[in-house]
Amino acid sequence: MASSVLLSFMGLIGTLIGSGLTGFLALRSERTKHQALEQQEERQSRRQERLQALDLRLEHHRWRRDHRKMIYQEFAEKSQMARIAALDHHRSCLPDASESEHVGEIRLRGRNAYRNALMTSYAVELQGPEEVAARANECISSLRDLLNCAEEHESRSTSGVLTPEDVAEMDEQISVRFNEAQRKLQLFIRAGCAALDRPMPPN
Repeated sequence: MASSVLLSFMGLIGTLIGSGLTGFLALRSERTKHQALEQQEERQSRRQERLQALDLRLEHHRWRRDHRKMIYQEFAEKSQMARIAALDHHRSCLPDASESEHVGEIRLRGRNAYRNALMTSYAVELQGPEEVAARANECISSLRDLLNCAEEHESRSTSGVLTPEDVAEMDEQISVRFNEAQRKLQLFIRAGCAALDRPMPPN
């Protein structure tokens, strides 16, 4: 009788232990699943944050590229206008020039065109990169030489009668500087295109 009770008690203890062990294992399994789910959600959250940060960087890169492109184009246009205005100034000083406009007005137009190119070059310098800013400065220097040449020709034409030889010499001088300004502008455009085509730097 006592042994039967003992066996029954032992069976009850075994059942309780088994149930407790089963419950513990189930709880542990549930915790493991919960931790795995939390880790997966955390990885997904970090991935989403990285994607959002990349989207922002791409958007900023596109905006900056478009902004630079606009400034580069404006500088190229202003430089070209300054080149043509300086050439017009030179031509207005020649003996057979049309008198439809005063030389002073043409001179002022050339100076204003140069000043506009110079002001735009500051924006290029702020935008960078360094090699593009350097090319813009070279353009401005060549435009300054071209403008000075045209103004020297005006001074020369007012100081006395120009001979055909004088005119040929002046034409040669302005042509050299005009072509140099064009070459510098082409180098700027090339550097600007290379900068705009450059991929976004890695994180």
